[in-house]
Amino acid sequence: MTTSETDMVNPTLGADEIGKRFLKLLEGLESRKDLTVDRVREVTGISLKRVTFPSENLESYIHGQALSNGWNYSLELTPESRSLKQGISLSFINNNDEFSSLEGNCVDFEKYKSSLVQMGFVDSPVYGEIGQLQSWRFAKYAKDGSGKDIVISIVPQNEAPGSSGRLCVKSIGTLN
Repeated sequence: MTTSETDMVNPTLGADEIGKRFLKLLEGLESRKDLTVDRVREVTGISLKRVTFPSENLESYIHGQALSNGWNYSLELTPESRSLKQGISLSFINNNDEFSSLEGNCVDFEKYKSSLVQMGFVDSPVYGEIGQLQSWRFAKYAKDGSGKDIVISIVPQNEAPGSSGRLCVKSIGTLN
C-alpha cells in the first residue's frame, strides 16, 4: 500500500466523535468483506497506517491518537489471514492506569448497545464466574450469504472506577 503524506493527515477527534464515526462504519456493514482500508477512510475520515509483523506473517492497519487525562484511542483493521478473520477494533487505552476515570472520554455503552440493536444486531451479555459483566456480544448475518457474518464484542468499563454508575465502551471489535 502506498500512501502520500497528504492522505495521512488525520483529523483530531475526541472519544465521542471517534465513537460516532466507528458506529457509522458498523452501520453500513453487510459482511466482513466490507471492512477495507478505503471504507474506513471514506466513513471515518481516518487514514490507517500499514504495520507488518514478518515473523508471524501478519499485517495490520492502525491509527492512534491521544485524548485527555492520559487516555488514547487505537483504531485497527486486521486483514484476513490463515489464522484471523478480517476484523476491526476501537480501543481506549490509558498507559498509566487502565482503570482510571474515563470522565471526558466516555463513549456511552448503553447508547452504543441500543444503536447496534437498532441496526439489526442480536445481542447477548457475557458474564464471568462471579456474575460480573465481562462483555456484550452482537451478531449479524452477512447479507451476501458469504458466511462472513459480523460478530462484535464490547468490553464496558465504569466511567468512574469503583462506581456502579454510567458504563463506557472500553473496547469494541469484531471477534474471530
